[in-house]
Amino acid sequence: MTILAALDQKFQEKGMPLKSHPIQNGQYLYQGKFNLDKDHSLPFGVVIAKDEAESDFQISYRKLAYLNNYADKVKLLELINELNQTKTFYYTLCLAGDGEIFLRLLGRSTTDVKPLYEMLVIGSNIAKVMTAELKSKFPSLGSE
Repeated sequence: MTILAALDQKFQEKGMPLKSHPIQNGQYLYQGKFNLDKDHSLPFGVVIAKDEAESDFQISYRKLAYLNNYADKVKLLELINELNQTKTFYYTLCLAGDGEIFLRLLGRSTTDVKPLYEMLVIGSNIAKVMTAELKSKFPSLGSE
């Protein structure tokens, strides 16, 4: 069995209608959305480096917030560093060049995908908490 087959099976068991799509460099992508509340959702993706019995992966939650006022960039980066040290666990908050704030995790998995799945589920909770924390400390952050 390969990681993709194991993940497909796990997502089916959990009632998550996610399917992999091949992307560049022999990688595979699963995409979905996590609901923050009834009006807002965060897109997420799981990239599997190769469809084998063991592979690297990346889980990312996109569009947590957007930096609109670049005068706040230094203070925002200080907060991101603090959150990375105290509250994001094995995930990392990042600020992209276009002002997007996203959350990501890099890891390695075998065909026992239960830990990968659990990190995906826990990541949605971390993303929700980080979105609220960022917006409470920086009300000027945008949502998309």
